[in-house]
Amino acid sequence: MDMSEAGRQLVDGRFELLAPLGAGGMGTVWRARDIALHRNVALKEVRPPDPATAAAQPGLTVQLRERAVREARALARLAHPNVVTIHHIVEPAGGEDGHPWIVMELVNGGSLHDRLESGPLPVADAVRIGLDVLSALRAAHAEGVLHRDVKPANVLLRADGSAVLTDFGIAALHGSTALTSTGVLIGSPEYIAPERARGEEGLPASDLWSLGMLLYTASEGTHPLRRPTSLATVVAVLEDPIPAPVRSGPLGPVLERLLVRDLAARPDAAELERLLREAQAALAGAAPGAVPHATPGQYGPPSTQLAAPHPAAPPQGLPQQPAKVPAGPYA
Repeated sequence: MDMSEAGRQLVDGRFELLAPLGAGGMGTVWRARDIALHRNVALKEVRPPDPATAAAQPGLTVQLRERAVREARALARLAHPNVVTIHHIVEPAGGEDGHPWIVMELVNGGSLHDRLESGPLPVADAVRIGLDVLSALRAAHAEGVLHRDVKPANVLLRADGSAVLTDFGIAALHGSTALTSTGVLIGSPEYIAPERARGEEGLPASDLWSLGMLLYTASEGTHPLRRPTSLATVVAVLEDPIPAPVRSGPLGPVLERLLVRDLAARPDAAELERLLREAQAALAGAAPGAVPHATPGQYGPPSTQLAAPHPAAPPQGLPQQPAKVPAGPYA
């Protein structure tokens, strides 16, 4: 193992590991220093954070390595201010025992998930973040890339408040070969689109559903379909009515239009951008400091897709893979 002059681990003889930023099912992300270019970067170490996980799933290390290459290729096809920039990929040199590292732009702000720990966003902020993420998704979709895991933990917030979409590790590239076994759920159950839960893939509209669920959670302060277990959550995504938004103001009708299970009725990206900009304009016309509230249908015709609120499940997270450090940006 190469070490820097400060006694820290060096990756590829160049990237000095400083501190872990977070961990998840795809590995650990580190804050690092590029000693060649004298800049800080983020390094994703692509391997299961828990060795027992790899031991229990033969071939998992190879699969994660292939996903890392897929993520690097997906990001390399995109040059967009709201998509995290990839600088380099370090290929493993130790055969099957090695693992790759993805060198990425370091976004110094936290994730949207971190921000929501302290409560819901002001509706205007949620709309602005929605436009940023939508812009990133439109750029990705134009290149034949579907994200498939749009969620608050994969949206980073820069110091100026702009949003950056990251973690394309399970992205689907047009014409590429699937990397998972049949029947394996890919993506976070809370944010997966109902058609994807039924096995329908390759639809940009599925990423838009996930964005809609992200915005609902960000502005309402609760996830409408979260249940105590992953399986119960998937069933809710497929079947349960979605409570009408009550504190999202002019964003509420946009969510009602977007979070519909009928693909033919769901707005496409261009229409969604128009709706979000109309909501943004409505918010800009509100009195300074006012927090808009809405009852169903206040800003548009009552929805036939969203039912009246029903008792929500306790705001507990889904069971997660144990990790040595808390889940955080990029993880």
